Amino acid sequence: MHLSRTRTASIAAGASFASTVGLLTFGAAPAQAAGENWTVYSTHFFPRGHDIPLRYGRHDNSSGHTTGFGKYHIEDRGHLINVSWSTFKGDIDETLDSPTIKCTEKNGTYTCNSNKISGVNSQWGNMKVVYTHSTSGTPDGRARGIITAYYLNDCGCLAAQEEASE
Repeated sequence: MHLSRTRTASIAAGASFASTVGLLTFGAAPAQAAGENWTVYSTHFFPRGHDIPLRYGRHDNSSGHTTGFGKYHIEDRGHLINVSWSTFKGDIDETLDSPTIKCTEKNGTYTCNSNKISGVNSQWGNMKVVYTHSTSGTPDGRARGIITAYYLNDCGCLAAQEEASE
C-alpha cells in the first residue's frame, strides 16, 4: 500500500498527538521517589557517544536515603570547593573527553578518573566522575547519569572520604 507524503505526515502527527494526550490523561510516566528531581541540569557525553546527563537528583540524607546523587549531592558534599558550576561542568567534560581517562565498571556504575599530567583544573588537579547508563526509573528514558563528581586533589578532605566509602 502506497501512502502520499501528506497522508503519512498526517497519520504520524495524529499518532504523536494521541500518545501525548494519553500520557497527559493517564499519567503513564513512572512515579518518582520523594525528594528526587529528574530534571537535567546539564548534558555531557562520553567519547563513545553515551549520553550522560547531570540531573538535579536527590539531596543527601533526604527522604530516608543516606546518599543523594546529581547536582544536589555534589553541592551537599562540597565538591564544588570554590569553583563555579560553569567551571565544574567544563571539568566534567574535560574528564570525560580526556585521552588518558581510566574507567572501571562495577554493577553498571562507571568510575572514571581523568589521569592528566596537568590535571583538568589548575588548582584542584584531576577529577573523578561516577555515572551510570541505567535508564531504570527515569521518567524521560534517558540514563540516570552522573551520580557524583569531585576533584582528586581537594586537600584530601572530601575525596578521601568518598574513596574510603567505595
